Amino acid sequence: MKNRDRLVLVTVIAFGLAMRAPIVTIPLIIDQLARQLKTAVGNLGILTTIPLIMFLLFSIVVAKEMTRFGLRRALNFGLTALVLGALLRLDVAWPMLLLGTVLVGLGITHLNVLTPSVVAAYEPNQTALYTTAYSMAIMVGSAVFSLLTHPLSTAFGWWSVLAALLLLTMFPWLMWLAFRLPMPKRPQPERTIDQSDKLIDEPKLNSTVAPLWKNRYAWCCLLMFGAQSIINYTLVAWLPELMRFNGISGGQISIVLAMYSFAGMPVSLLLPRFLETATHRSQIIMSIVVGLLTLLAAVLMFWQSTMPLFYWYYLAIITGAMTAFYFIMALTMFPLKTISPARTAQLSGLTQSGGYLIAALGPSLYGLAFKCSPLGTVQIWAFAIIVVLCTLASFVVVKMPKI
Repeated sequence: MKNRDRLVLVTVIAFGLAMRAPIVTIPLIIDQLARQLKTAVGNLGILTTIPLIMFLLFSIVVAKEMTRFGLRRALNFGLTALVLGALLRLDVAWPMLLLGTVLVGLGITHLNVLTPSVVAAYEPNQTALYTTAYSMAIMVGSAVFSLLTHPLSTAFGWWSVLAALLLLTMFPWLMWLAFRLPMPKRPQPERTIDQSDKLIDEPKLNSTVAPLWKNRYAWCCLLMFGAQSIINYTLVAWLPELMRFNGISGGQISIVLAMYSFAGMPVSLLLPRFLETATHRSQIIMSIVVGLLTLLAAVLMFWQSTMPLFYWYYLAIITGAMTAFYFIMALTMFPLKTISPARTAQLSGLTQSGGYLIAALGPSLYGLAFKCSPLGTVQIWAFAIIVVLCTLASFVVVKMPKI
C-alpha cells in the first residue's frame, strides 16, 4: 500500500471512530448528568434524539453544501462543528449541553454524508475496502468508549468522559487539516462512454420515472431501515438505565454495551458479499433466523427482573447483530435494487430521511414510558412488534425488482 493510500485509510478510519461514540457514550453517564442538572433521567432522552433530528434535517443540505463549496470546505465546516460541540458539552449547563449536542449532531451528519464521497474521490477503485474500514471503525469507536466510560468515570469523574470525547473528535479534525492530497480531477472506475454519458444525463432520464414515494418497495425499504434505527438508538439511549434499574453494576453495563457494538462487526464484514451472491430464499431464511432470535430476546424482557446477567449479554449480542444486519442490508440493497446511480441516491435519501424520522421518536417516547413504568409491558410489546415489522419488510426488500 502506497503512502497516499495509507493516509486516506487512516483519515477515513479517524472519521469512523468519531461517527457514533459521541452519541452512544452519553447514556452511560446520564445518571451523573441528571444529578448535575438537577433533573429527572427521563428528561435527558432528548440528548440522544437531537443527533437523529440533525441527521434527518441536514443530510440533504450537506450534499448541496458539498456541491456548492466543495468537499474539503464542507468537511472543514462539519469537523469544526463537531469539535466545537464536544467542547461546549464540557460546560455542563443545560443550554451549553443542548447547543453542544446540536453541533455534534451537525458534525456527524457531515461525516455520514461526506465520508463515502472521500472514498469515491480518492480511492474509486477500492471503495469496498475503504468502506469496510470506516464501517468497522464506527463499531470499534462505540465499543471502546463503552468499555472505557466506567473506569474513566470511576477514576477521574464523569467529566473526564466528556474530555475524552473531545480528544476523539479532534483526531479526525486534525487529520483532515493535515490532508493535503490533491483531489483527482476525474473518478477512476472503469466504465464505458455510454455509462459516463448516462451519469451526466441522469436528471433527464429520471424525469420519466415514477417518483419513489409512490413505490411500495421504497416504503418497505424505509420501514426496514426505520425499524432497525429506532431499536438501535433507543437501546443505546436507555439500555444502560434499564440495566441499572435491574441492579446491574456500572462495569457490567459497559461490557454489555461494548458487546452490543462488537456484535455488528462480523455482520458488516460478511453480509454484503452474502447479499450479492445468495439466492432470495437463502436471504429470507437468514432474515427469519435473525428476526426470531431478536423476538425471543424481546419476549424474555417480560421476565427481565429475574433474569441472570447472561440474559443481558444475549440481548446485547442479538440486538447488536440484528440492527447491523438490517442496516447493512439496506445499504447494500440501495445500489443492487436501483436502475441508476441517481435512483440509488434518491432511494437512499428517502429511506434514511424517513428512517431517522422514525428513529428520532424512539428515545424520547421510551423515556416517557420508562418514567411512568420502568418495567412496563407497553415498551416491550412495542419492541416485539417493531422486530416483526422489520423482518416482514425485509422479505419484500429481498424480492423487490429494480426500481
